[in-house]
Amino acid sequence: MSELENKDTGSLESRESVKEKKKREKTEAKEKKAQEKREAIMAGGTGKKKKKKIGWIIALALVVVIVGYSVVTSVIAKNTPMQINTIAATVGTIEETMSTSGTVSSEQSKTYYAPVGATISEMSIALGDEVTEGQQLVVFDTTDLETQKTKAALDASATANGYKSSQYQSNKNQSEYNEATIGLPELKVLAEQQEQYVQGLKYELEDEQQAEKQKLQDWLGKLNQELETQNNKLAEQRDEETRKSIQEIIQNLNNSIRDTSNQLSDLNMSDEMKEKQRLIDAEQKKLEDMKEEISKREGKESSSEAGISDPYVKQQQADSAQSAQITASQAANELEKAKAGVIAEFPGIVTKIATVSTSKDAIKGGGLLEGATVSEGTELFTIESNKQVKVGIEVTKYDLPKIAIGQQVDVTIAGSVYEGEVSKINKVAAANSQGTPVVGAEVHIKNPDDNIFLGVEAKLVIHTASAENVVTIPVEIVNADKQGEFCYVVEDGVVTMRRITTGISSDSMVEVKEGLKDGDQIVYDVTGTVMEGMKVIAVPMGGAGAGQAVPETGAAAGETDAVAETASEAGTQTAAGEGSSEEAGGETETAESQAADGTLGSENE
Repeated sequence: MSELENKDTGSLESRESVKEKKKREKTEAKEKKAQEKREAIMAGGTGKKKKKKIGWIIALALVVVIVGYSVVTSVIAKNTPMQINTIAATVGTIEETMSTSGTVSSEQSKTYYAPVGATISEMSIALGDEVTEGQQLVVFDTTDLETQKTKAALDASATANGYKSSQYQSNKNQSEYNEATIGLPELKVLAEQQEQYVQGLKYELEDEQQAEKQKLQDWLGKLNQELETQNNKLAEQRDEETRKSIQEIIQNLNNSIRDTSNQLSDLNMSDEMKEKQRLIDAEQKKLEDMKEEISKREGKESSSEAGISDPYVKQQQADSAQSAQITASQAANELEKAKAGVIAEFPGIVTKIATVSTSKDAIKGGGLLEGATVSEGTELFTIESNKQVKVGIEVTKYDLPKIAIGQQVDVTIAGSVYEGEVSKINKVAAANSQGTPVVGAEVHIKNPDDNIFLGVEAKLVIHTASAENVVTIPVEIVNADKQGEFCYVVEDGVVTMRRITTGISSDSMVEVKEGLKDGDQIVYDVTGTVMEGMKVIAVPMGGAGAGQAVPETGAAAGETDAVAETASEAGTQTAAGEGSSEEAGGETETAESQAADGTLGSENE
C-alpha cells in the first residue's frame, strides 16, 4: 500500500474515531440529563402526580437503554466480522424420488356377454360385489332351449333319413336301370327275328289251309253243280222209279254238300298241319315272352331312369342333411351353455352391470335382473381383477426423463402401503384436463390384497435414482444464474462463490458431482444478505439443523442479554413502586405514545 493510501486510511480512521467519540459524548450527556430528571422526580411529592412521573422515568430509561444498545451494537458490528451459519458438505448416499398420484385400476378386465338367447332365472351379483374364480353368476331358464334342441334333433334325423332313403332309392333305380338296359338291344333283335320266323310259319300254314279250303270249295262247287243237274233231271222225269232213284242221288248230293260245307266251315287240319300249328303256337309264345320281357325292361328303364338322382341333387341333399345336423349340434351346444350359465373366469370386482329394459324390475332402477330376457351377445356385466392391479399416472415432460420401466414404487392406497414397479410407459402423449400434454404410465402392484379398492386415488413415490459415496449438500443452498449453479463457501474467513455441477436430488439433499469436496463449509444463507468477498466467522450448524437462527456476534449477544435483563428489572421496579400493574401499564403506554410521536425524544435532547 502506498504512503498516500496509508495517509488516507489513517485520516478516515481518525474521522471515524472522532465521530464515534461525539456519539458517545452525546449519549453520555443524554444519560446524565435523564438521570438528573429521575433524581428530580424522586425528590418530588407523592400521589397520582408522582406515579405519573415515575412512569415517565421508566419509559425514558427504556428508550435510553435501547438507543444505547443500538449504538454499541453498531460500533461492534463495524469492527467485528459477521458470524454466519455454515453447513459442511458430506459424503453419503442419496436417493432421488418422484411423488405423484394416480387411479387404481385392474390389469385384467372382462366384459361378459349372454352366451345364448334366454331368460335369466337367477343372478347372484350386484355392482361392487367381489366374486371368486369359478363362481356361477347367472343361471338361465332352459325350457325353450330344450324344446329347440329336441326339434332340431328330430329335423336333423328326418333330413338324414330322407337323404339315406333318397340315396337308397336312387341306387336301386340305378341297379334296375342297369338290369333293364343290359342285353335289351340284343333281345329286341331276337324278338324281331322270332317274329319273322313265326310269321313265316303262319304263312306256310295259311297256304296249306288255303289249298285245302280251295280243294273243298272246288268239290263243293262240283257237288252243287251235280245237284243242280239231278234236280233238273228230277223235274223232267216222270217215271216214278227213276224219280226215286234221282231223289236218292239228290239226297246223297245234299248230304255230301252239307258235309263239305261243314268241312269248309270247320276246316280240319291234317296231322301235318296240326303239327305245324303247334310249332307256330310255340314260337309265337316265345315271341310273346320276348316282347313281354322287352316291355318290362323298357318300363323299368323308363321308371328307374326317372328315379336316378343327378350329382347336383345328391350334393344338395347331402348339404341339407349336414346343415340340419349342424343346427341340431348348435341347439345342443346352446342348451349346454345355458345350463352352465355364466361363470367367473377369475376373482375380481363387479364394476359394471348392463341395463336391460325388458327386465321385469327395470322400473325399479334398471339393471340386469332376474326375469330379463336377453339375446345372444347382449352385454351383461364387467368384472375387473383386484388381484392383478395397477395405478395409472400422468407424467409431464419435466419428469419423463426420470422414470423408466422396472423402477420400484411405494404405493399407498387407503392407508396401506404396497410394493409397485413401473410396468409401462406410453409412447405417445395426450392432453390432460388442463390441455397440457402428458405421457401415460402404469405401475404394477406386486403384492395386492383384499384391502385394495378399484377406482380410488393412490399416492406413489417412485424411486427414480440413487447414488452412494457422493458429496451431498442441502437443496436450498444451491443458487443458479445464467452460467449455471453455484453456492457460497467460507475460505480463510472470506465468502467465496463456488461453481458446482449437481446430479440427482432428494427432497432435502442434492448430489454435487463437481466443485465441492467432503468437509467444505457452505454458507447457509436463505436471506440473500451474504455477498462474495465478505469477511465472516463460520459457525458450523452441526446438529442445529438447517435454517436455525444463530446470534451474529458474541458481543451482540451479551448486549442483548443485558438489555433484556435491564428491561426486566425496570418492569419489576415499576410494578413494585406503583402498587398497581394497571396504573403502571397506563403510564408506560403514555410514555410510549409520546416517544412514538417525538415528544419524548425532544425532551431528552
